[in-house]
Amino acid sequence: MNPATLAVVISTYNAPDFLRLVLEGYRQQRDLNFVIYIADDGSGAETSALIDRIKVGFPVPIHHIWQHDDGFRKARIHNETIRKIREPYTLLTDGDCIPMPDMVSAHRRFAGHSYFISGSRILLSKRWTEMLCSQPQLKTSRSIFWWLKQKLKGNINRLIPLHLKPYLTKPSEKLAGIRGCHLSCPTQSLITINGFDESFEGWGREDSDLTARLLHAGLKRRNLRGTPVLHLWHREFSRNRLEENDAMLQACLNESRIEAVHGLKQLGEADE
Repeated sequence: MNPATLAVVISTYNAPDFLRLVLEGYRQQRDLNFVIYIADDGSGAETSALIDRIKVGFPVPIHHIWQHDDGFRKARIHNETIRKIREPYTLLTDGDCIPMPDMVSAHRRFAGHSYFISGSRILLSKRWTEMLCSQPQLKTSRSIFWWLKQKLKGNINRLIPLHLKPYLTKPSEKLAGIRGCHLSCPTQSLITINGFDESFEGWGREDSDLTARLLHAGLKRRNLRGTPVLHLWHREFSRNRLEENDAMLQACLNESRIEAVHGLKQLGEADE
C-alpha cells in the first residue's frame, strides 16, 4: 500500500505534561509524512495553550479536535476526529505513549489493504515518568547501552523490543492481546465498520470492540515487532463500567458484528 502520508490520531484528556512528551516524540520521527489529529475528550485551557504553542514551527500539521467534558467519551471524540481525516491510512495511539523515532516509518512502510497492524509497548516506572515530565527536553534516539542502564535501574520493564529491527508477524485472526497503544489500518476500513462504538460508556473494551469488528470485516491482524511506544505510568482509570462493557464486547463477538451500533453514521444523523 505504502501511503504517501498517514493520519496519526492521539487521544488525550487533561494530561498536558504527557502530551508534551508524546508530541516531542513525533517531532523526532525520521519519517515526517504524517498529519497529527489530537482527539481531546474535554481537556482544559492548559492543554489548548500547549498545543497552540507547540504548533508553531512543528514539522507536521497538528489539528486539535475537542469536545466538552461529559465523562469518559473516547469513542465519540475518535468518531469526530475520523470524520475529519483526509489521509488514506490512520494510526491510532494514546496521549500516554511516546513513539520511537522509526514508528511512523514502520507503520507507513508496512501498511496494507488486507490487514491492520497492532504495535507493542514498554512500560515506564512511576519515578522515571515523573522525571521525564519535569525535564524540558526529551531524546528518544539512544544507544543500546543507555537503554540497558534504564532496564537495570528499573525504569523500563523490557529491553529487547527496543532493539529489534521492525517486522510484521504472519496474518492472524486472534483478538487476544490487542492493546490500543498503537494500531493502524486503512482509513476506509474505519469508515466501513462505522468507527468506534459510542455504546461503550466509561473506560474499557472500546479498542477491543473496534479491532474485533475489523476482523469481522475481513481484515487480518499483524503484529509489529520493534519500535514499541514508551507507555508513561499513570493511575488506572475507573473500571466501574467494565462488566457491562465486557458483555457488549462479547455480544459483538457472538454476532460477528461489523458495524458499530452507535458510530460514525449515527454521529452524522445527530448533527443534521
